[in-house]
Amino acid sequence: MSSQIATPSSSTSPADGIDPVQGGYRGYHNYFVPEEFFAHDPQRGAIFLRDGQRAAKVTDAFIAGLHQGIEDEVGSAGALMMYQCGKTWAEQDMHRFANRMRQEFGGGKREIWQMNPRFVWECWWWPLTITGFGGWHLDLSFGEKGLTVVEIRNSAVARSMKLLGKPVCHLYAGLFAGAFSYYERIERQSIEIQCYSMGNDVCKFLVGDEKKVNAADFWRQEGANSSEILAHMDA
Repeated sequence: MSSQIATPSSSTSPADGIDPVQGGYRGYHNYFVPEEFFAHDPQRGAIFLRDGQRAAKVTDAFIAGLHQGIEDEVGSAGALMMYQCGKTWAEQDMHRFANRMRQEFGGGKREIWQMNPRFVWECWWWPLTITGFGGWHLDLSFGEKGLTVVEIRNSAVARSMKLLGKPVCHLYAGLFAGAFSYYERIERQSIEIQCYSMGNDVCKFLVGDEKKVNAADFWRQEGANSSEILAHMDA
């Protein structure tokens, strides 16, 4: 199985049928199969998303090799590097996403902060599901404690790695940190508290402020599982 990863770009696609409208697409809200989501430009040998963002398709072997290569070069600092890449990418992606949502669903005026949060988040993640990043479940029940829990099934990173007995989805953690920082308009961090690479069925992430994420990191290093970590957050 190949994973399809989009990389930020200001390029737009000249493909027929693509109608850009200030960061969104008129009358085309849902993407159900890759053929609907991607536009190919054979003359330029390029792939674009529906809103004109340049994309690349890579294999699981490429993802595994990328992570292994970074770890060989910088050691444990590679985790932070992937986290920062994810965070920066998400901040840029959320800016594009907010523009698209304003045009598609906000009449050009209503901002994402004025829309139903679950609707906003499902609209944001669905294209990532299509591009191979896996399905997600968003748990907002910890909102009063300033926390959000995200579950990812079939993580593109975790499925490409061996069972290493430790979290490997640092790119995803960065994605959620950047996305929630943008949406909540306050600095957020994220940590993976359960991973497929540790033998679990799904990957699980905790998003919150620095103090809570540091506390979760402490309990994770102490060997606590995700349920125990969340219980400590609830204490």
